[in-house]
Amino acid sequence: MAGATFHAGRWSGCIWRRFFEPESGNDRVPARFSGHLNDNKLHGLHHRKILMNYQRIHPFPDPQAYESPELRALTSVWQEKKSALEDDGAYKEFIKKLQREWAIETGIIERLYTWDRGVTEILIEQGIESSIISHRGGVSQRDAEHIQALINDHLGIVEGLFSYIKGDEPLSEYFIRGLQAQFTAHQDYTEAVTESGNLVQVTLIKGEYKTLPNNPRRPDNEVHTYCPPELTKEEMESLIRMYREAEATYTPEIKAAWLHHRFTQIHPFQDGNGRVARALASLVFLREGLFPLVVRESDRKEYIGALESADAGDLSPLVSFFARRQKDAILKALGLEQQVQQSKYADQIISSALELLKTKFSKEKQKVSIVYEHAEKLLATVEGRFKSLVASLDGQLRAVTPPQKQKSYQARTNSANNASPQRHYFQKQIFEAAKLFDYFANFEQHRSWARITLTTDQEFDYVVSFHGYGPGDTGILVASAFTYIKAPLEEGGTEPVGLHPAATDLFQFNYVESYESTAKRFAEWLESSTAIALAEWKRSLQV
Repeated sequence: MAGATFHAGRWSGCIWRRFFEPESGNDRVPARFSGHLNDNKLHGLHHRKILMNYQRIHPFPDPQAYESPELRALTSVWQEKKSALEDDGAYKEFIKKLQREWAIETGIIERLYTWDRGVTEILIEQGIESSIISHRGGVSQRDAEHIQALINDHLGIVEGLFSYIKGDEPLSEYFIRGLQAQFTAHQDYTEAVTESGNLVQVTLIKGEYKTLPNNPRRPDNEVHTYCPPELTKEEMESLIRMYREAEATYTPEIKAAWLHHRFTQIHPFQDGNGRVARALASLVFLREGLFPLVVRESDRKEYIGALESADAGDLSPLVSFFARRQKDAILKALGLEQQVQQSKYADQIISSALELLKTKFSKEKQKVSIVYEHAEKLLATVEGRFKSLVASLDGQLRAVTPPQKQKSYQARTNSANNASPQRHYFQKQIFEAAKLFDYFANFEQHRSWARITLTTDQEFDYVVSFHGYGPGDTGILVASAFTYIKAPLEEGGTEPVGLHPAATDLFQFNYVESYESTAKRFAEWLESSTAIALAEWKRSLQV
């Protein structure tokens, strides 16, 4: 049974305890709030030092600096197809589960409660129920009911965001204060540590800006400075003004990252800042017809690192992280769209719309088919890179072959395009790699690959494979990369063992993005993949 840790506190009479991280919106420091609980200290020397340390929020960066062509192209694909889904029951269920995941994970990332991913998945599938939380999470029924109430507060907020965007109301301080009040509906107190080290309870003011400093202290006793209370309203007014001025100019991933980070710089509330920040980022994406931003517990290290980079002036890692989260959501929705579309096509055929469908299908195929041309060009890129690598490695390997070896060490490469009779190679390995990245590898329309084999005392293969993503012909292809060793069998021949992914993520490309943009991204992905593969080869030699 998965164990849960419950850090929730005074909701309707039980003490609110934050023994770990404060809800800083970035979880970058432990929960030692520098005190300043005596109003007389607010005008003292130490507070003046904090005023000087606080950096005012900066405007948006250059619009071209952090754009994601991949997400822009994938968004275009989604916008073309989403209208076919909006009234479908399967899509509505997909959105409902996504909302549940958002509601659960935004509390986990703040350490309000913790458990393993299996508990989260059950709650996503079956709904937010205290009995499930108690039984599967291993907490008391009373605590489980408190957790359920908190998650339901979160759920009400994300459902409200979907409704809010329909009114097309501009972002306002009033709306943001309302979000914080909703997030803390079941929270009456928070705790703080004074400068003298005493732990004290502080009444939580809901829907209002902070009146005391909330600067958390790092383990090295350095204070992480947020906006002083007397500047908070002014900074929030600047935040809203800057956002509205830039709203029509920037892509959603840049707007979401900027708004999230600048809001956490201000940290306008006593508590709830991290949850509000992720709600604001989600609102940006929803207004663009995309999906709420889900930050999972498994994302914690990358998320915190991206926020710290933004603190240092580089927003790029946070933009990239947000873009990748949206890409994952779009790809899952497109897989659902294909299944729904197939059933709708069947209904239309029955209703004698066959000719119309043929015309539509023909036009769609013509538009989508360009992605297969891109795949062949990318395969040629891999072939060229592999031939260059083999030309360099083969002579070096032969030169270090021990004299007693009957067969020289060597490097070689081969490949198969979509028309080759060898295109079906590596099916088992491709499916195994696809499980690691949680997608369905589709070989119906396209399948090609390139391989490097490095032969020493063992044979080591590095493969880059091109194939479809998800069911049907969506116009989305991926490149996956993996390595393995050929282990000899007693009866002769070999079998692949020790498969490892040779990339940190899939490379996705589609018919909307230009080949120039795709090729540029792919060159970076391939170099990273090759480095990972060669590092794994070196490691295998040491075993």
